Parts: sequence; structure tokens; C-alpha cells
Amino acid sequence: MIFQQPVKHHNRGDRLYAARTEDCTNCPLKSRCTQAERRDVSRHAHEPVFERMQQRVKAYPEMMVRRRSIVENPFGSFKQWLFGNGRFLLCQLNGFQGEMSLAVQAYNLKRAINVLGTR
Repeated sequence: MIFQQPVKHHNRGDRLYAARTEDCTNCPLKSRCTQAERRDVSRHAHEPVFERMQQRVKAYPEMMVRRRSIVENPFGSFKQWLFGNGRFLLCQLNGFQGEMSLAVQAYNLKRAINVLGTR
């Protein structure tokens, strides 16, 4: 079934799609789908991206092993070392990006000092 434009946006990126009443009335699967006049479907705004990611993980499970060894250790270090309790202080994407940028710069500076040393 093809859904029309999103009717409503939720706070966390979810979108509510609603079928037209005529579409549901003429659908042979309506009795198994819903007892209401029409069907509403809630999907996350980025759900196609999540589905592609899940397919890649299933196809290449070694990617997650590699990611854990490369990415998640520094990220965990950021959270413990810089943020103390492991939580970001600022809200929304802009706040997170700013806070994360500062954390990355501090981490890189600390690593450079450890690798290169100081005079």
C-alpha cells in the first residue's frame, strides 16, 4: 500500500503516515490489517538508513568487531575522561556537535603529547 504525505511529525524524528480512506476501503487485505477506516503507520524519519545499516552488518559481521576495536574505545574514553559521568551536558544536535568537537580536539591533543612528547 502506498501512503500519502506525512500527516504528523513526532518530537523524536518519527513520522506518522496515513493511508487514504478510499485506499483502505478497496484493499483486499483490510480485514487482516485493521478494523479502523484507514491504516496509520509510524516510521522513524531515517528508517531506510537503519535498514541499510542492518543489512551491511548482517552481510559483514566483522565490521562491528573492527568498529569496536577502533572507534568505541576512544569514544568511551571521551565520555569517562572528559564528561566524568558519561553524559553530554548540552541538548540537541548543535549542542552535541559542539561538545563532541571539543572532546575530540582535547583527546587528539592529549594523544599527540603522549606520542610526540613535550620539550
